[in-house]
Amino acid sequence: MPELIDLSGHIEEGQPLAGSADDTRIFTTLTHEDRGFQVKTELEEKGMDSETEYVTRHLRAQREGYDEEQPMNRTLLISEHGPTHVDSIDHLEPTSELSIDEMPLDWFYGSAICLDLSDVEYPDPITVSDLEAQLDAEGLSIEDDDTVLLETGNRRNNYSLEDKEAKHRYESKFVGLEEAAGEFLVDQGAKAIGIDSISVDHPANIYPNYNFPIHALCSREEIVIYENMANLWKVTGDRFTFSAFPLKIRDGTGSPVRPVAILDGGE
Repeated sequence: MPELIDLSGHIEEGQPLAGSADDTRIFTTLTHEDRGFQVKTELEEKGMDSETEYVTRHLRAQREGYDEEQPMNRTLLISEHGPTHVDSIDHLEPTSELSIDEMPLDWFYGSAICLDLSDVEYPDPITVSDLEAQLDAEGLSIEDDDTVLLETGNRRNNYSLEDKEAKHRYESKFVGLEEAAGEFLVDQGAKAIGIDSISVDHPANIYPNYNFPIHALCSREEIVIYENMANLWKVTGDRFTFSAFPLKIRDGTGSPVRPVAILDGGE
C-alpha cells in the first residue's frame, strides 16, 4: 500500500496569512442539543414518540453532563488564499480565462519532488545555486511537468496562532525565491511550485514596490503556485506522486487544498 503524507496545515482562526487575505472565521450554526430539541419538540407536537434513537443520540452529550454544547454544523468564512491553498492563473493575470474551476485537473496531480532549502536564512533568498546544490545533494533532477516543493523551515519554526513574534516572522521574514531561481525551475520543466510560506516570492522582491516577480513569471508561463504548505520536511529528498485538487469554486481566484504526497510503499 502507498504511504500518504498530508502536506496541508489546519484551517483555523487566527492563522498567519498574507496581507491580501481575509482572516479565517468559523461559526457554529447548529448544535446537537439544538437539533435534538427541535426534533423532540416536533415529534411531541405530533403526538409521536419523542425519545427516538435520533433524538437521544443528539441529546446524549447534554444528558451526560458535558459543559458545552457540541457543534453539529459549522459555517466557514475562508479566503481563497488563506490557509494551504493554490492560486488560479486569473489571480495572477486578470486577462486570463483560467479561473480555478477552468484549470485542467491534471495540473493538480502528477510527479513531484521536494527540496530542503532550510539552510537558507532570511534575509537571503533562494538562489539558482541553492537549488542546483540541493538537487545534487539529494540526487534529484527536475523532470518535465514536475511539481517542485520547497521546504524552508518557515512553517515548522514560525507558524503560530498565539506567539505574535513568531507569527510576524512567518508572515514577513520568510525565505522565498529570487526571480532567477523561479526562471530556473520553469526552464527545467516544473509545472507547479509550492512552499511552506505565505508566498513563493522573496519578501525583498515584494516590498516596498510589490513586484512579485515569481507570481508574474507563473502568470506568463501558466505555472501553478501552492502556498502555506506544511510537513514538507517529511518528504524532502523524495520523488513521489502529488495530489492537490482545489474546490470547484465558480470563477475562483484560488482555493484551499489538502495536498498529499503519495509514496510508493511497495508490497
